[in-house]
Amino acid sequence: MQISPDERPERSASTSASGKWIILAIGLCILAGLVYFVLMPDTLQKPVEIQPEILAIEEPKLITHPASAPVEDIPQQPEPIEQPLILPTLDDSDIETRLRLNSLTPAGTLEKWFHTDHLIRRSITLIDGLSRGVLLQKMINAPSPKGKFIATKKEGKLWVDPVNYQRYNYLTDTLNAIDSNKLVELFHQFRPLLEQAYGELGYPPEDLDNAIIAALDQILSTPIPVTPVALTQESVHYQYADSRLEALPPIQKQLLRMGPEHTQKIQKKASELRASLLNRKRG
Repeated sequence: MQISPDERPERSASTSASGKWIILAIGLCILAGLVYFVLMPDTLQKPVEIQPEILAIEEPKLITHPASAPVEDIPQQPEPIEQPLILPTLDDSDIETRLRLNSLTPAGTLEKWFHTDHLIRRSITLIDGLSRGVLLQKMINAPSPKGKFIATKKEGKLWVDPVNYQRYNYLTDTLNAIDSNKLVELFHQFRPLLEQAYGELGYPPEDLDNAIIAALDQILSTPIPVTPVALTQESVHYQYADSRLEALPPIQKQLLRMGPEHTQKIQKKASELRASLLNRKRG
C-alpha cells in the first residue's frame, strides 16, 4: 500500500527541519507488599547459680590434614548473545510491527489503535500530518470518546463544560502507559522501514528525524488556557470565541478539547520522548 496524496493535506515543497512525528504519549507499575513479623516472647526462667568448676585444659594437638583435592570452579553461565533483529520487508512488516506495538504498554492493546494492515505506512503518514499540526484520523483507529460534547450557557455566553474532559481519560492513560525507552528503541530498530515509507510520500528519507521533532513540537507548543474557555456556535458546530485559539492548528485544538490536565500530561510525555530521541541521536 502506498498512501495516496489525496489522503493527506497539502504540504509546502520545503522538507527542511520544520516538519514531522509522534505517536501520542508513561507506563506506571505499582508494586505493593505487606511484611509481617511474628514476635514470640522469650520464656522467662529463674536464674540458677552455677558454681565455677576448674577444668584441666590440654594443649591442642597439631593435626595435619592431607592435602585436599582441588575444587573445580562452578562454570559461569555464558552471557546471552543478543541476536540482531532481522527486519522484514516493508510489505511484510505488519506482524512484527503489531507485536512490537503491543509490547509498549502493560495491557498490550496498543495495536487496536491502528488498522490491521500497512501499519508503518499509516504511522508515517500520521506523523507527516502531525508535523504540520494536522490529525489524519483515517490513519488511526483509536476509540472515540464516549458521550457528547457539553457546552454550558452562563450570563448569555457559552463555555466549555469541564465535565467534557473526563471523556478523554482513556486516551491520556494509554499514552502515558507507553514505555518511552521501548518506543525510542523500536524507532531506531525500524528506522530503515520508517525512512522507506517516508520516502514513498515524496520526501527525502533523511528528513524523517525533522518530521518527528516537528510533530512533538506541535504538541509542546499548545497553549493551556488558565481561565474557562468561551465558545461561539456557528450552525451546529462550536468554535472558540477567542480568535487566537480558533486559529490554532487542528492537533492543538484537539488537545484543548481534552482539558488542561490531560494536555499537560501529554506534553510531559512528548517532552520525554523528544529528549530521548535527541539524546540517542547524539550518542
